Amino acid sequence: MAAKTVLRYQTESVLRELVTTVVSWQALSKLEENERALFKTVLDSTEGAVVTKETIFHPQGGGQPSDVGTITTDPDSQFKFDVKLVRKLPNGLVLHAGNRLPPLPEIEPVFSEAQPVVLKVDDDTRNYHSRLHTAGHLIGLAVRGLESTIGAVTELKANHAPGTACVEFGGSIASEHKDAIQAAVDEMVASNLNVLVKWWDTEQVKRDCMSVPDVVPADEGELWRVVEVEGKGSYPCGGTHLPTTSDVGQVIVKKISRAKGKSKISYDIVR
Repeated sequence: MAAKTVLRYQTESVLRELVTTVVSWQALSKLEENERALFKTVLDSTEGAVVTKETIFHPQGGGQPSDVGTITTDPDSQFKFDVKLVRKLPNGLVLHAGNRLPPLPEIEPVFSEAQPVVLKVDDDTRNYHSRLHTAGHLIGLAVRGLESTIGAVTELKANHAPGTACVEFGGSIASEHKDAIQAAVDEMVASNLNVLVKWWDTEQVKRDCMSVPDVVPADEGELWRVVEVEGKGSYPCGGTHLPTTSDVGQVIVKKISRAKGKSKISYDIVR
């Protein structure tokens, strides 16, 4: 089994279809207990998971839900594997969990090693998640740009999932700043700023990014993937984004909640 799956989405975020080969097929029930826990939401409703040499599917993580889509074999075949959840294991393998469409008699394995397959990401879901994720960056940049009136804050974590999207900060952000944050986000969207993916070394990340996680790349000289909103700021980020801030569309700053020295800004986008 390969040491890891190459994540093609990291360098080609607009790539939605890819021809690659199968590394392995396995039932989720055969995974280690800690690995099965990653698939608990679909454990009882999927046939199993396929590992491919490369993938363009974004695995769930970094506050962003996974892509969904299909994996097919022969272009003339009606067979499709419906990908419902994608997760990255600690060993670097990316598992695409799902079911065959249409359902077929029990045949094992569903895929064979080295079999050519076509991966196709669902456009609507990818675009929706990318808009939500980029909107979260705009919330963070808006708050940081207003620190002279809001007060100093630190960015703690973010959730970019539909219905529960939010950005959490260390420090107190009063509800009275909601309108100013909304206006700053609206201005960035209207300005049609470029959203750029870059690769920086650790020194540049620590110097130029708005927020830096505690972990650093394991290998000396390894580069960080950085997403920059042109002219506003950058974040280390492995998620998917759209080319410009105008592609995000209307962002709604819903409310600001405060508790135990932390502030959470909930947000949504208009679909």
